[in-house]
Amino acid sequence: MKVRMFQRAALAFALAVVLASASSNGQGDVSSSATYCEPQTGTKFLYSDRGYLILPKPAGAGPLQYSYLILGTQRHVDRYGQLLFDDGSDRWAFESNPEGLKRLWPLTARKRFELERYDRFTRVHAFVSFVVQGVEPIQVGGRTYASWKVRREDRLESGTITTQTLWYSPQLCTLTAFTDSQERLVSLLRILNPGDRDYNRSVVRRLHRLYFSDTNELVK
Repeated sequence: MKVRMFQRAALAFALAVVLASASSNGQGDVSSSATYCEPQTGTKFLYSDRGYLILPKPAGAGPLQYSYLILGTQRHVDRYGQLLFDDGSDRWAFESNPEGLKRLWPLTARKRFELERYDRFTRVHAFVSFVVQGVEPIQVGGRTYASWKVRREDRLESGTITTQTLWYSPQLCTLTAFTDSQERLVSLLRILNPGDRDYNRSVVRRLHRLYFSDTNELVK
């Protein structure tokens, strides 16, 4: 019991430090709300089992839409919003207005949004809900970032329910972590910008881990 209480106290202290640091650095009071921002074109995000290269927005794209390349596959993906993050194999289309995703921003605790989607091949419908649960500290590259925890729930017509958890950092303008379709945690490890060391190194995904192709070195 004492160990558990100590762990909770340590987590609360870490979060307080992160929030204070973010505020002093001009990031605003992330403990109360988070406005929308997006990563710059050319940024590479290396996660524990995948990598993304942010591409220029498509012509006529909406305010939340963005595009990225899945590194190691050359697969180009267009998304309506960052909270619809996946491995690029998503076959769903929107039944209701995807622009409604804007209602989630700025992120605040207990904010909720729902939409309806269907599978382009099977025509199966699903009702999708997003609920903002609060702020948690997430480590990326040795630093801790206050990240908004969002729970996504998909309810299919068959009664099947799937869930996903996403952590969004307003400081980094991207997800610091998320769970995949198998409920495995995928964590952001490195952020590379043009000119950075390792920016031009190719990566490959093997057994749910990401490696640099030239040396087979694990990305960490």
